[in-house]
Amino acid sequence: MALEQVLSDRDSEDEVDDDIADFEDRRMLDDFVDVTTHEKQLMHLWNSFVRKQRVLADGHIPWACEAFSKLHGRNLSQRKALLWCWRLFMVKLWNHNLLDAATMNRCNLILENCNNNQ
Repeated sequence: MALEQVLSDRDSEDEVDDDIADFEDRRMLDDFVDVTTHEKQLMHLWNSFVRKQRVLADGHIPWACEAFSKLHGRNLSQRKALLWCWRLFMVKLWNHNLLDAATMNRCNLILENCNNNQ
């Protein structure tokens, strides 16, 4: 720590260290034995994304899905198993009324566009 940080009145205990949070997330996901590697990879990408973007409310989910599709679209479209895990995850969100069909369609169009631009 820098001397200014030590002498400061500011408390950093509530700050999230993204590297540590990502490490902990991977460690917890690795403990699951009944999911595939691709499912674990997707869940880590999603968990990291929602943590960094501060997705806190159910109403943020449609925006988050579109932003996630834009951010990771190229990676998802290059790895078909990961792409299907993402699509299945969106269906699960839809089943829980967290994602509407129009947003799911926009996400799939984003992914198709990424696939066509390769």
